[in-house]
Amino acid sequence: MLSDIPLVFGKVVELFSIEFTIYGFTFSMWQVFLFDFAAGIIIWIICEVFLR
Repeated sequence: MLSDIPLVFGKVVELFSIEFTIYGFTFSMWQVFLFDFAAGIIIWIICEVFLR
């Protein structure tokens, strides 16, 4: 059971390392995930400041 954890993390890293190209721009899943995370925080801050 405990030996499966590194395997799972390795597969997640492998999955997030997949690169794809849209309209000539190449992204990885890591970049998409980090952009979504940062955009979510910024949207949350804007909503708290202006809509509170």
